[in-house]
Amino acid sequence: MSMRSPEARLSSATPAVQDLATVAGKYAQQADSERRPADEVVAGIRLAGFARHFVPASFGGDEGSFTRLLPQVCAVARECPSAGWIASLTAHTGRMAGYLPEQGQRELWHHGPDVLVSGALVPSGKATPTAGGWQVSGRWNYVSGADFADWALVCTEVESGAGPQSWCLAIPRADYATEDTWFNVGMRATGSNTVVVDDLFVPRHRSFPRADLEAGLSDGRAGSCYRAPLKAVNGLSFVVPLLGAAQGMAGHWIDWIGRKTDTHTGARTRDRQSVQSDLAHSTAEIAAAELLVHSIAERADSGAGLRPHIALHMRDWSFASELVKSAAQRIFQASGTSGQHENAPVQRFWRDIHSAASHFALQLTQAAGQYAEETFRSETAGRSNENA
Repeated sequence: MSMRSPEARLSSATPAVQDLATVAGKYAQQADSERRPADEVVAGIRLAGFARHFVPASFGGDEGSFTRLLPQVCAVARECPSAGWIASLTAHTGRMAGYLPEQGQRELWHHGPDVLVSGALVPSGKATPTAGGWQVSGRWNYVSGADFADWALVCTEVESGAGPQSWCLAIPRADYATEDTWFNVGMRATGSNTVVVDDLFVPRHRSFPRADLEAGLSDGRAGSCYRAPLKAVNGLSFVVPLLGAAQGMAGHWIDWIGRKTDTHTGARTRDRQSVQSDLAHSTAEIAAAELLVHSIAERADSGAGLRPHIALHMRDWSFASELVKSAAQRIFQASGTSGQHENAPVQRFWRDIHSAASHFALQLTQAAGQYAEETFRSETAGRSNENA
């Protein structure tokens, strides 16, 4: 059962995404145990259009919006948070691949736009400039979907005359290895293993400066999604699956608690004041998180300059993560011992939500520092202008 808050403004998922959500829910428990998604789920992510969502229209992609992606990811994450996480990152990494030079894009999407790309944006490894490109070696941890992706987009430091610079390199699956290192308590089915590259030549056209991605340098691309600076939208790729997971967790709990009765008196558990309070409090938190996330996506799609909104976006998606985590904790506690059974969906959602919420991009302390700096700087500038 899926939970929709009355305040929700997100449109419905497409039929293909609904089919994927059904399949993801069917295999969720198995995927959690095996620490990777079922092949049927991976195929469904491709078929449902997540890989092509942000791909340039010139290569057959949808060149889509951030707003439109939200209900699609949430629909999948409501059934299996790990599957929703992979779907979200697949779409967002496809957007990043759109910063490759045209020749690199042609190689990546030569056979069509439904190419699964995994990503590792934390700089690691080493790239040495050589004739026509780079000689690359390194290890990249926590690369969700690396085992079954068609390409990996990794970030590494490159020495230049101006000092070290970060570059993003696109590497086909045949040219990198993976190590089975993902044994975490939550989001177990994301297969976030380690990518290993050993002395590989990567041609220059399969690379671009990370600074272009950070700045949102569209380089003539038509879609507004390419003009979004990375820091203004990056958190959406992580917080949206989190939101969908909370909706799914609440839906399972509502279905279970709504049918539960007292074993001695036969009274309905749903009539208890404590249950009603937990229901209202938790669903309100999830609905508030949804509104915050939706406002970020709308602003990102507006075509307006996003750089002044980076600190605001970081604050809002981090706080949305806190709201979701709070709701999940309350629902888990309200589920009692039954919710802790290893086959209970509630405990799996609880593990997945807390695991995902620990992502560096969703930490409120970090976001608060940048938001405070921007706020006080603006206030100081405003007073200076008034006194001029």
